[in-house]
Order: sequence, then structure tokens, then C-alpha cells
Amino acid sequence: MNPTLESISAAMSGLALRTSAVVERRRMLRRIACFSDRRLHDIGLERDWDGSILRNGRSI
Repeated sequence: MNPTLESISAAMSGLALRTSAVVERRRMLRRIACFSDRRLHDIGLERDWDGSILRNGRSI
């Protein structure tokens, strides 16, 4: 492979990894969105007044 194809391949691989991480994060957030406030607290999370999920006071 020439350098151009290698750099394109590396960029596409990085993009694919980032995309899969974003999809997995959204899937996880959808899964825990229906948890009760008590259950969120048990796993170290909390629900903010607007319904967003927080960890250590910061949005996840």
C-alpha cells in the first residue's frame, strides 16, 4: 500500500471506532434512562432536574 492509502485506511478505521463508541454510548444511555432515581443512585449516577443523567455532578 502506498502512504496515501494507509493514511486513508487509518482515518477510516478511527472514524469507525469513534462511530461505534457513540452508538454504544447512546444505547447505554437509552437503557439507563428508564431506571428509577434510587437505582441510578445505587450505581453511582443521579438524575438532574431536567432528566439528564449525571455522574459526579457532570453529564455523561
